[in-house]
Amino acid sequence: MPIDAPDGASSVRQEALHRVVTTKKATSVERGSRTRSTRAAASAPARPRHRGHSLAPEHIGEAGSAAVLALAVLGLALFIAGIAMLVFGLTTASRFGSNAPPNVGQLGFGQVLGGIGIGALGVGLVGAALAVLADVRGSRRAAAVLSALAAVLSAIGVLRVMTEGTGDPVLGASLAVATIVFGAAAVILARPPG
Repeated sequence: MPIDAPDGASSVRQEALHRVVTTKKATSVERGSRTRSTRAAASAPARPRHRGHSLAPEHIGEAGSAAVLALAVLGLALFIAGIAMLVFGLTTASRFGSNAPPNVGQLGFGQVLGGIGIGALGVGLVGAALAVLADVRGSRRAAAVLSALAAVLSAIGVLRVMTEGTGDPVLGASLAVATIVFGAAAVILARPPG
């Protein structure tokens, strides 16, 4: 309700003055509530945030990303070894020259098959690692199965290398390391993420 001032000021001026006073009161009340909420937020215990490595995707985790990296690197190495084995098996007859034995065609056949198998396993491991990175459904289980298969084949390779002839300690040690890495990757990827 407007009140006329004694000196003849208009009621509009007094309403404006009334609005200013009301606004200041609302602002001071607002400040008090902000201060209380700020104090409450500062006194509340901070929730720990899961902080992964900057290069590790959140859906894989740090251990999973290390396993995926190992699968990708060893898979690429297997693919290269498979190609080398395939070429070695295909060129077996040319190494004998004119003194080739009658079964020269069969000598490189095992190496050709082994090279194809190892190359395919390497491609599968690299593909599984990329699928896990892309978060394809069921890719962790597939990568774990392929890694376990590679671990078993590496262990068989260690036994074959060390029991036949004089054995090659460097190749045996390399296959033993590959067995451990593939086995660890299979265990890590078989666990649910988190």
